[in-house]
Order: sequence, then C-alpha cells, then structure tokens
Amino acid sequence: MGIAITDAPQESLFVLPFDHRGSFQKMLFDHKNPLTDEEKEIMKKYKKIIFESIKKVGEERGGFGDLAILVDEEFGYGIHMEAKELGIRNAVTTEKSGQPIYDFQYDDWGDHLIKINPTFAKALIRVVIGEDNSVQNSRLKELGDFCEANNIKFLLEPLVQPSEADLEAVGGDKKKFDMEMRPIKFAEAVKELHAAGVKPDVWKIEGTETKELMDVCSDAVMEGGKPNPQIVILGRGESAGKVAEWLAVSAKSEGVTGFAVGRTIFAEAITKLHKGEASEEEATNEIAENYKHFIEVFETARGA
Repeated sequence: MGIAITDAPQESLFVLPFDHRGSFQKMLFDHKNPLTDEEKEIMKKYKKIIFESIKKVGEERGGFGDLAILVDEEFGYGIHMEAKELGIRNAVTTEKSGQPIYDFQYDDWGDHLIKINPTFAKALIRVVIGEDNSVQNSRLKELGDFCEANNIKFLLEPLVQPSEADLEAVGGDKKKFDMEMRPIKFAEAVKELHAAGVKPDVWKIEGTETKELMDVCSDAVMEGGKPNPQIVILGRGESAGKVAEWLAVSAKSEGVTGFAVGRTIFAEAITKLHKGEASEEEATNEIAENYKHFIEVFETARGA
C-alpha cells in the first residue's frame, strides 16, 4: 500500500508534452542533421497545432484548471506566452537534447527561466544505479534550488536504465527489466536523488504492470522529498491501449494525479498532416480527442 500523506485529494495534472526535439525532427524529416530554416518553421507550426488541441479541450471542459503543456523554448516560446495569457499551466524543457548526463540547454539557463516564468521547469535525466551520478545530481540540485527561489515548480523525469549487471540478471531482456526490475531501481534512484538534495514537486515517471509496483515507486517519492509531491505517468510513445493500462493501474496509487503523455496523443495526427493525409483542423481534432480519451481513462480509474 502507498503511504498516505494527506486525506485531501490532490489537484489533477494532465500534461500534454510536445517538447520533443530530436525525436520530433526524426519523425518529420527522418534525419537529425541541423534543421533548415524551412524545417524550423514547420516544427513551430506543428507544435502550434498541438497547442490548439489543448485549447480546444479546455474550452470544451469549461476551463484549463487541470490541463498543462510541456514545450521547449526554441520552437514554443510564443506558445508559452499565449499559454500564460490564457491561464494554461506551462512547463518548459531545461535539458540539452540527447545527452547521457543532464546538462542545461543554455549557459544562461536561469535568465531563460526568468524570461518565460513557467509554472514548471522540467528536467529529463537518465539514471543507471551503481554509476557515479554526482555531476548530474549537482546540476539538478542547482536547478531545484533556483526554482524554489523563483516560485517555479520543479518537474523531474528520471528514465532508469539497466546496468550491465541488471541486464545479466534478466538474461539480456530489456522488456523483462522494465516489467520486473525498473520500479525497484527507480525507488533506489529516488532515494539517491533525495539524499543529494534533489526534491522535485512533480515526478514524471514510467508506468508499471501492477498497482503494487507503482506503490513501490510512489512510496519512494513520498519519503524524504517535498510534502505531497505529485506523480504523472508518461507514455513513452507506446500504443494507446498500453498507456491506458498504465493509467488504470496507477491512478489509485498515492500521489499519482495524472499523466504526461505526448507522442501517443499527437504523433499519428501530425504525421498524417505532414504527409498531406489530413487537414490542420482534422489533426487538431484528432489530437484533442486522444487527449480527452486519456483524461477520461484516468478519471474513471481514479473514481473522479
């Protein structure tokens, strides 16, 4: 069972992430070479269409209270400004894309955060238990301290990777590691992060096959960190059916208040639009329907 922190239900948080850079570029242009000016404008256009989808859902729901976006600054600065005007909670990416050890996207990252003044500053990290994570943890603590001093919430996405010993223990089966060992390793990673003074307000984490394993993750998050941290379940580009399973399993674990599902919601619609197989309106509507579907799945499972 998860550790109860408060009897009061926490506010839901349904994040639509489209901060992808390298993977978004690969999806559209099938390369990771530097973008041309034309390709950059296409990236901005498609991200704006995804944003239009969340606006549509908010209007249908009568408000944006439990909705949020996650988008990078490079292709989404204007989106951040509009989101703030509309009262939509916004998270901005802080990490340099595709790095094995967390590093800030900008040397003057603090100035960038002050300029955008987001609801959340998000950091994606890769963690292997047993390796020296001290440099990464030091940078994350610096980011967390800055956020706390500037009234910005800290959102951390730790992707736990198997060590050679972990892979050997599961016969080299990465899927078996994900299903059986990753939640345990995640709990160890959280303990290490907390000990290093890294204490996020929101944890964006991978789903589990059972509620018991999600409780292992939840218990770790609740111990030694900030009071009442939130957990949102990521999609990892999986099928809609698989993501729905994760949400249904996780929804009643302590601290799990929503999701941060991106590619599963928008990738197919944007790909069709890019190929000329759908109009902008059709893509917007498809993304909105996918987003609403996962909100319904989570709220139903949570008993809202």
